[in-house]
Amino acid sequence: MKNIFLNFIIFLFSVSLAHSSEKIVFIDIDYILNNSNIGKNIYKELEIINKKNIDLLTNKEKKIQEKKLSIEKMKNISSEEKIQKDIELFNEEVEKYRIEKDDLVNDFKILKDDKLNDFLQKLSQIVENYMKNNTIDLVVEKNQIFLGNSNNDISDDILELVNKKY
Repeated sequence: MKNIFLNFIIFLFSVSLAHSSEKIVFIDIDYILNNSNIGKNIYKELEIINKKNIDLLTNKEKKIQEKKLSIEKMKNISSEEKIQKDIELFNEEVEKYRIEKDDLVNDFKILKDDKLNDFLQKLSQIVENYMKNNTIDLVVEKNQIFLGNSNNDISDDILELVNKKY
């Protein structure tokens, strides 16, 4: 047993440090998305849709608030049955509003995910071609790196290629 342990220790100390000949670079996808023409268009389109959704929901919310105030004003004047019926209709309207709001939020999230996935697929193709043309073995996302030489950052090169292609 001592012999195996001694051989293991000798083996560890006799192994020399290996130098890698692989070319590893990194890329900042957020930078490319925020600064590329296609990324700016995606954000602009999503912002327009989101603003329309917010305006639609705000208008409906105002109508609901007005209806609530109307019901509260009518409490002293109308009969109990009429007030109960109005409250039930109001609650149904509020529930429809919540469902519509949830649907709009979910639809927007799906649209956003689809747009970003489409962008990432296009970006992936460009990066693959760049890797082949520049004999790169590995591309890593910049936010996964603790420290790195800025010479290994290919974000600007990829941004230029994305803007040329799209």
